[in-house]
Order: sequence, then C-alpha cells, then structure tokens
Amino acid sequence: MTVAQRIDKIMKDHSINKTELADILSTTPQNVTNWINRDAISRKKAKLISEKFGYDLNWLLYGGDGNIKESELNPVEWESLSEDEQKDGKFVTIPVLDVELSAGFGACPTMEQEMYTLPFRAVTLKQRNIPIDMAKVVKVSGDSMEPRLFDKDIISINTADTRIRDGKIYAVRVYDLQKVKVLIRNADGSITLRSYNPDYPDEIINRDQIENGDFQVLGRMWWHSSIDD
Repeated sequence: MTVAQRIDKIMKDHSINKTELADILSTTPQNVTNWINRDAISRKKAKLISEKFGYDLNWLLYGGDGNIKESELNPVEWESLSEDEQKDGKFVTIPVLDVELSAGFGACPTMEQEMYTLPFRAVTLKQRNIPIDMAKVVKVSGDSMEPRLFDKDIISINTADTRIRDGKIYAVRVYDLQKVKVLIRNADGSITLRSYNPDYPDEIINRDQIENGDFQVLGRMWWHSSIDD
C-alpha cells in the first residue's frame, strides 16, 4: 500500500474528504492533494495524523504490517487491560445495539437492546466532537454498499449528526425499514438514497414522505470495521 493509498484509507475510514482532513490537520486541501499526487508525506505531518487519528506512525510513513488503528481496541485487547487502565479516562465504551442496518433493500428494525460494548479512545470522539452518549454501534446486513461496506461489518454512527451533507453515509429510517446509504439532497427538496453497489438503483424520498415523517436520518457514520464470521 502506497502513501497515497494509506491517506485515502484514512479518509474512507473516517468518512471525510480532502478538505475536511485538511481542516483537522490545520493545513490546506492542496497540501493533502500534493501528498497523494507525490505519494509522499513529511514525518511531521505523518506524526500529526498519528496523533489526531491514532494510526501507527511507522505504518503511515512506510506501510508494512503496522496498519493498526490505535484509536480503537477490540474486546480481547480491552479485557487484557488492567482495571486501572480501563478506568483512567483514556477509554470510553460505546454500546453495540441489537440492530442491523440494511445494505440491501431494507430490514425491519429489531429491538434496540444493548448486547455488549466496544472500547474507543476518548480522544478520538473528542477530536470529532461526538458526544459519547450519542455514539452507537450497529451491524450492516447485505451487499448494497460494497465495496465500501460489507455484509456483517460493524459501524458506529453519531446520532447527534443528522444534518445531511451530500455524499456522506448515514443510517436512516424509511417507513419501518432501517438502512445505511449515501444521502444526496436534490434541488426539489427530495433526497436520494444511493448505494455503492451498482446493482441497486437510487431510491428517491420525496418531500411528502419527509413531511409526513416517513423518513428519518438516524445519524452519520463516523467509523467502521470489518469482522470475520
């Protein structure tokens, strides 16, 4: 994986574009473009990315096997921490709900019962202005968002972030169905629900559906992770 590919992966992992990445790093979008086009980044900027997002510095600079995203821990790693480490304030736990968001034609919601929690570094949520109690983790079901999201991936959504920004991924409710889709606002007030998989056509939510409460934005995706069966 090249430097350009690693930068692209970071933006995809966090559902941000070049301008948003530049803002977080206090630089310009042109500088981000230069890193990608030249396939090179200074150690100073790579260190800043490491500090802001929690990626391994050596992986950012050189690639290899160090592509561990340090801002999240899996449950096994969490359990390996001492009780004092778990309570030192550096980590927060986000509930994993018994809910599947359809990446297909739609899935009826199940009971939103907490199954377990996943640990995240507190600084990760703070840097992205995500209220801890508004972050939720759910599972993706279906293939309509491939290759961006795969069946059984887990994602975290910020339920406080419901303002639609074109091209971002959101969890939504359409009638009684819960889905995960790319949202695009249209000039006539309607909203397009778009999948990454070209086998799934766009779905248009008209103004009447919005005004009647048949459509609801549940939150914006800010993190995702693939898991094995």
